[in-house]
Amino acid sequence: MKRLAFLSLAVSLMTGATAFPGVTDLVHFGLRSSSPAADATVAAVEEIRLTFTQVPQENSATIRLVNAGGDLVETGELQSDPNDATTVFVAVGTALAHGRYTVAWRGIGDDGHVVRGDFGFTVAAQR
Repeated sequence: MKRLAFLSLAVSLMTGATAFPGVTDLVHFGLRSSSPAADATVAAVEEIRLTFTQVPQENSATIRLVNAGGDLVETGELQSDPNDATTVFVAVGTALAHGRYTVAWRGIGDDGHVVRGDFGFTVAAQR
């Protein structure tokens, strides 16, 4: 019986499914949340804010905003949240036209691995 419990725990840890939420956050660097959220429809966006599972290595995080035509949208410089070192953000300087946008992000965790991803959101047309 002990062996079965050990094997179950080992499989759970390897797949990231644990009975202890947040345990995998300590092991793997990745995106925890974003604002706007992935696949959200919003009226306007003043900033893109990303919260990671770990503090990214200094100067390793990037955020790029791309419109539906594939053009890079100008944003402000990347900043770290002074109240939460796991969070970085960029200001969006101009009002975004309605349509679909993609946020492409990158960061490096404590283990030195580069992690990147992207997600989309939609700015709704004003009525």
